[in-house]
Amino acid sequence: MKTGMLNMMRCMLLAVAVAVANSQFAVRLYAGLFKMDFGQLENEREILDVDGNPTGMFPAPLTNWTVIPTWTFADPNANVVAGSASAVGTTNADGTEVTWKLKDFSTDGDNDVTLTMMDNKALSEQLNPDTPPYALGQTANNPTKEGLAAVYDEVPVPAIVKDDYLYRNPDTAGSEMLMRFANLNPGTYNVTVFEGRTTDANGRFGKVWVDDINGKKEPAEQNTGNYAGVNASGLPVPLGQPRTVTVTVKAGEYLWFAEMEDNSGGISGMIIRSVTATPPPPPSSGGLFKIDFGQLENEREIVDAGGNPTGTFPEPLTNWNVIPTWTFADPNANVVAGSASITGTANADGTAVTWQLTDQAKSGDNDVTLTMIDNTALAETLDPANPPYMQGQTANNPTKDAYEAVYDGVVVPAIVKDDYLYRTPDTAGTEVLMRFANLNPGTYNVTVFEGRTTDANGRFGKVWVDDIKGTNEPALQNTGNYSGVNLDVGGVPTPVGQPRTVTVDIKAGEYLWFAEMEDNSGGISGMIIRGVSSVQASAPVINTVSLSGQELRFSYPTSSGRSYVVESRSDVSAGAWTEVPGTSNVGSGAVVQVSIPNILAPPRQFYRVKQLP
Repeated sequence: MKTGMLNMMRCMLLAVAVAVANSQFAVRLYAGLFKMDFGQLENEREILDVDGNPTGMFPAPLTNWTVIPTWTFADPNANVVAGSASAVGTTNADGTEVTWKLKDFSTDGDNDVTLTMMDNKALSEQLNPDTPPYALGQTANNPTKEGLAAVYDEVPVPAIVKDDYLYRNPDTAGSEMLMRFANLNPGTYNVTVFEGRTTDANGRFGKVWVDDINGKKEPAEQNTGNYAGVNASGLPVPLGQPRTVTVTVKAGEYLWFAEMEDNSGGISGMIIRSVTATPPPPPSSGGLFKIDFGQLENEREIVDAGGNPTGTFPEPLTNWNVIPTWTFADPNANVVAGSASITGTANADGTAVTWQLTDQAKSGDNDVTLTMIDNTALAETLDPANPPYMQGQTANNPTKDAYEAVYDGVVVPAIVKDDYLYRTPDTAGTEVLMRFANLNPGTYNVTVFEGRTTDANGRFGKVWVDDIKGTNEPALQNTGNYSGVNLDVGGVPTPVGQPRTVTVDIKAGEYLWFAEMEDNSGGISGMIIRGVSSVQASAPVINTVSLSGQELRFSYPTSSGRSYVVESRSDVSAGAWTEVPGTSNVGSGAVVQVSIPNILAPPRQFYRVKQLP
């Protein structure tokens, strides 16, 4: 088990981060990766068998996380077990701070970074001037043991990291434990926090900011959002709700985090990952069409924290086009009166169903339609004697991650992301074809996603622009894996999802096409079609990155007729970009695979994919 996880981590630590610079995406090896596991309990707990009996075995000590065990200002190392993964802390002379040296798990070697914890004493004195609840330290706990690994911000998080946590001692509501990170190299960082506990009904919140050594510019309010394993409705989220805040640290500055105590739960872990600053998604320019495939979560009765029915239901969505379970024979059999599901119209032959879409951008593009048809030729190729012709699509949701996300600048509620539609029958190798008519001429981002976090096959599709017949379908998928499972790190669930965006240009009279590729597992949860500025939408989006030996491999979708090239230089912010030989190509609408040998040989290089004018 240890070997598998370490191999998984190596893949991620050498993976390539994606960043934007002037409509060009740069890729590089991580430069600064710090991973803190708060709480030692699951690292040192005896492994039980399937019947709950002790086995005499224990998890192998973590070698790729910095573990902070139960500690006090008086004796920060009382719970550091010899041979364990727990780090040793040092108390200052006043007994008011403890400092741990952090390891940089990237290739950057930024190994002078430290974490210092201290009480927010002023806040304690405000809470009770007579007897301030000053912090004594932090205590590890884990009342729930989900045993589920996940991927947060591209980093695999083992269950023994996610499940337990540290809470402030005493855990007086309204108090804070302050964390100060020193000596981070100047740059931009993603700061991801999470709590695995799924019974923390209060939620968990914090504050992230950059300041001097005194940290006096602490925000007045939390800025992380709820990162507990319980969502705003009080429902458990077994895979967690990681929250990421991006900050820029200058020379001499410190990263600060306030862990806000509320007398329930704590913090399980934190990932600080160096990234290249990215601009926000391009502004909308034209229509916005949001399609929710599957009605189950829109109409499912709400249950309380104990799983008991409440007699209440979600408010019907008013800003998504919901496509429920449907068939060619009766496309509206599952449209419930008063629900958000929209009605479809079957053609006379019973081979196509069309739905009228609402433009949520209020741009007036209200004649856009979605028509679904079977790829009958493909079905006949698979089994000429008994072709598995499509009958319709069926809604499903075996995992309920209850995680709201933002894709391409659009808020995606959990009830949209979690369920999905799959082809009936779901014969591997078949396709559902979707044709979008009457989109105004322009450039569009087409974003697809599947929320299911157990779709081990991944999910793929094809996006292209064509005439009404759609015969120019690409031979291969061009979206990348848009399922809730990260195939690049051993199929680990990714509760945030992996939305994939393909940018297309549509001319007058042309149609947008999408092929939903069936693989007998999972389906499509949603699609966002958003009109954007053609200049700002021109940057390629890198979908997959991996390392095989010393060969870097990545891929990116292309637009038909546009030219691309991979370039490199030794400094991310200075120097001339040089074309990598053999990487120029003219896009066909398919995904391009790139392989660069000897990636680890000095000098280190930064890479970008550039779309030529």
